[in-house]
Amino acid sequence: MKITLTTRTSQQLSLTPQLQQAIRLLTLSNLELRQELDDFVRDNPLLELEDTQEAGAADGPAESGEESEASSTADEELDSLADWKTSDYSGDDDEREDRDACPVRLADHLRDQAAGLHLAPKDRVWLEILIQALDPDGYLRDDPFELAQSFEALFVSEFDGPLEAEEVSIGIKLLQSLDPPGVGARTLQECLSLQLQELAPRFDGPEAVVDLARLVLQDHLESLASVNAAMLAKSLQVDRDLLVEALKLLRRLNPKPGQRFRDQHAAYMIPDILVYKTRSGQWRARLANGSLPRLSINQEYAQAIKQAGSEGGLQQKLQEARWMLKNIQQRSDTILRVSQAIVSAQKSFFDEGPKAMRPLVLRDIAERCELHESTVSRVTNQKFMLTPQGCFELKYFFGSHVGTDDGGTASATALRAQIQDWIKAEDSDKPLSDQAIADRFSGQGVVVARRTVAKYRESLRIASASQRKQR
Repeated sequence: MKITLTTRTSQQLSLTPQLQQAIRLLTLSNLELRQELDDFVRDNPLLELEDTQEAGAADGPAESGEESEASSTADEELDSLADWKTSDYSGDDDEREDRDACPVRLADHLRDQAAGLHLAPKDRVWLEILIQALDPDGYLRDDPFELAQSFEALFVSEFDGPLEAEEVSIGIKLLQSLDPPGVGARTLQECLSLQLQELAPRFDGPEAVVDLARLVLQDHLESLASVNAAMLAKSLQVDRDLLVEALKLLRRLNPKPGQRFRDQHAAYMIPDILVYKTRSGQWRARLANGSLPRLSINQEYAQAIKQAGSEGGLQQKLQEARWMLKNIQQRSDTILRVSQAIVSAQKSFFDEGPKAMRPLVLRDIAERCELHESTVSRVTNQKFMLTPQGCFELKYFFGSHVGTDDGGTASATALRAQIQDWIKAEDSDKPLSDQAIADRFSGQGVVVARRTVAKYRESLRIASASQRKQR
């Protein structure tokens, strides 16, 4: 065997850390991205989340004797409340057990209650839209009036007119009247106030405690993490012991009412995109305002680093923070571009429903958006779109297809919807066989084999003709 030495020139693509981060963020769901941002902010002091508040109470003046002991107790309660504001609600042992064992999703829990309400069809549709717009904590992050405007065309076509301001408000009140208390709130203050309102009639302590708790929520909620108990008691001109009891009452409230419905084994459909119809009849997509917290750079830190020059590790932290902001914005822009392309390609679906779904593959959207197919695949994974037809993962709008007599194609989603409609309308004494359904498609010029019909029927969890006849 002859041994020789040769040289070879080759090209290798090396991904920068910034590009690696951009690709990874694009793949994450909203829930995973929220966790990613929480972890990143903890590691990088230059970044801030808009809904993150630093816990901890300021130290008050030194005191002695019984007065010092009372102040210490109140300060501990205040520190505890500040921690409670910025962390997950724990509740007592029974509550934790109920929450961990809860198999019902928040949306389903609310729908079950809504089903028992005597509502006009228009109010029921609006309530369903509000339920679908909730985040996993039970908050309504999107402005309800903007949300109503997004679905204006739906209400005009179905109910001869858009939602009036009073109807929008009534829907919010209906949502907030459901269990768990605090659901449908727009802010932490509103969430806790709703719970306190529900708890007050059952509170077995002095009424003054409830009144003081209500006052703290109304005027001093934002200062709980920075004002000590002595200062707060003095500001409110109340006894410290009464303040301690009021803080204990507030501690019983849950800042995240939807938390106990979180199933660790289920993916929540948090809409990334809202689809609406314009006055001119065009379908449009826009980013859901409340899908992610807002991220920003702490300007005081950034200015200090700029003045100090590029020394130490803070300069690197600043660069990493800028990368993260840029990649988050790029992620949002890409999701919106892909979503709008899907909406444009599937406009018949939004007008007529699943039976009008058109055949669509990743390559079609990649070409429209001038992106790689792998990028479109990442974008459509675990990203959700709230539409007048319901809430769907972006991947729902893609799928296999079958041929037609004229050389075209038909979407498998549309075929499944047609199969479901035919079976719903069939004679129960003479249910349609898979071959009969295939023959019906053939009569419409769509080439579908009997085994394909059976596969689609089974995916819909519909029994065979013989089993349906026995029922």
